[in-house]
Amino acid sequence: MIGPMVRTKLRLFQHRIRGCVTFSTEQPKVVTVGIDFGCKSLRIAIMDSLVPHVINSETGRFTPSYVTFMQLNSYVPYEWGLQHLDNVGKRVAVGEIAKRQILRQPSDVIHNIKKLIGKQFDDTVVQEMRKKVYFKIIEGPGGEALVGIHGMQFSPVDITSAIFQKLKDIVLMYQFHNELQAVISVPAFFDELQKEHIKSAACKAGLKLLQLIDETTAAALSSIATEDGIVVVFGMGSGSFSATILRVSPDTNIEVITQLSDPSVDGDQFDYALVDFVSQQILELHSVDIRGDIYAMTMLVEAVEQAKVELSNKSEVTISIPSFSTSAQGPVDLNITLSRLEFENLVDKLIGEIKSKCQSVLEDAKISANDIKEIVLIGGMSRVPKIQRVVCEVFGQNLQMKANPEEAVVVGSAIHAALTAEDEQEITYNMTPLSIGIESSQGIFTRVIPRSSAIPTKQTVKIPTWLAYGERKPVKVFWGEHVMVQHNVLLGEIEVIKNQSSHYGCADLELTFEVDKNFVVKVTAKCADDESSFFAFPIAKEDRSKENVDKAVKKALLDWKMSGREIHARLKNLGWHAMNTLCDVLYARKDELPDSLYKEAAQVLVDLKKSLDGDGDGDVDVLRASVLSAKSMESKILNWLPLSDDADSEYRDV
Repeated sequence: MIGPMVRTKLRLFQHRIRGCVTFSTEQPKVVTVGIDFGCKSLRIAIMDSLVPHVINSETGRFTPSYVTFMQLNSYVPYEWGLQHLDNVGKRVAVGEIAKRQILRQPSDVIHNIKKLIGKQFDDTVVQEMRKKVYFKIIEGPGGEALVGIHGMQFSPVDITSAIFQKLKDIVLMYQFHNELQAVISVPAFFDELQKEHIKSAACKAGLKLLQLIDETTAAALSSIATEDGIVVVFGMGSGSFSATILRVSPDTNIEVITQLSDPSVDGDQFDYALVDFVSQQILELHSVDIRGDIYAMTMLVEAVEQAKVELSNKSEVTISIPSFSTSAQGPVDLNITLSRLEFENLVDKLIGEIKSKCQSVLEDAKISANDIKEIVLIGGMSRVPKIQRVVCEVFGQNLQMKANPEEAVVVGSAIHAALTAEDEQEITYNMTPLSIGIESSQGIFTRVIPRSSAIPTKQTVKIPTWLAYGERKPVKVFWGEHVMVQHNVLLGEIEVIKNQSSHYGCADLELTFEVDKNFVVKVTAKCADDESSFFAFPIAKEDRSKENVDKAVKKALLDWKMSGREIHARLKNLGWHAMNTLCDVLYARKDELPDSLYKEAAQVLVDLKKSLDGDGDGDVDVLRASVLSAKSMESKILNWLPLSDDADSEYRDV
């Protein structure tokens, strides 16, 4: 007699290695992340096989730094984006959900909390901020600045902790982990009290804080020079301005020569100048003063911010808000055209201050503009064309946008987190300290056994190969982490000979890698139905030393941008395969396809061939689109059916 069926729940955890997703019952243990905590938005980057990846939230590659409180029974479109606060009987909404509420109830949405951290209520920055925001900023028992909402008081640490918790949830959705080790970037002008408050917020959110890092140092790490040289990091976001001159080297030694940070000059000042200009225009055109209308001003601030962003790419924008306000004549529609030249004239005084401060930094460094090797931009305001021209005039360099200004800090923070975690990590004898893999096309290192795999371990990989009878296929085995095999250690080379004449063209080469407790790599190679070949490569103790492992990891981290070559190589392999299969399908059905479909397929092949013939650093998006078009066309041809003469008879009424 068969007993009752027992059902067990099995939880699968998601693992990501170089963009490839797998699932297993083993929960990942620790992940290192970098956090860029900005006044208007924040970003988080995770390290994936020593390559930083900025994680998407519901709004894209950033999360708005907005916080509000909502009733427990209130409906919101993103239920998972809320966190429960049992002690106050409300839910905390962070990010886009909170930002959407600002148009409904401006006084209930907290933002720019970064400016309040570690500040006293009577501080000049706090008093200026009180005039610009609509949520309550109140004085605490010890004279500190607090925020008031829904009749409750919260410290900036509480609000910041909720924001960090939101980032933690984003990482957990991306990949489940037991523990998050984080490096958080802070402005250079933050004092010790402000830094302690950031640490408290991180601890409260459940993050293991490895270190705080200056935003300028993080930016330099994200775009470090290949040779020794002097780098200028110019940063300007919504909350502050900074200009730093550093001496950097490939081994991550960063020396600050001189630095100037000023929270009184920031992107918000540009917004205020535009808001004042548009408010005056409305007063002159419609005889309506909106400065006392909290809802109209909130809509105007948001529209002005968007116009400022668009003017970085356009010569002219239109600020348009229907039924913006009301006058004696009825509803007022806002429709004002603003040119880039007008915008630059409005903020000319602010840009003059920026230029003066940059010149002061260069003088303090006692160097000339000719000594500067590279300029790194950080912050959204650094995209403004007039600001870029000023930076070039002072520091005498043509800007090369090697990194996204909005993501340079978070990428550098993630790299620093990985370096810090690597320094603390000890070499154990039951795990592989580096990866083991093979050389693929264009000298790309393809991992077979990833680093930190428990040993003994065994992995099998299949490689499609095109071999004729008796042809030899050499395969090189490497030890390391760099995306290019030339920077890794060659363990040895195996050679596979195709002996079965019954198989022509493409055949799978099956490689089985096994690492024993003595760190001997055993490789079994088999092509089609041929007999297996066995090879063994011991990993030298010197190559497994802490010093050499750290050196290999550091080199791979600093050359993380080369990971794009690996992605491009993978796509090329897929592209050649897609082209071959499409050609076969097209040839098989060439006599029955209509001319229009045949010509369409031929054009898809031409476009794909053009993308495949590009260099190794070609446009990945273009190549990916070409591969997808080829796969789609292949499916279209396979599913195409000729029209039958008696097709109508098939649809007769029963």
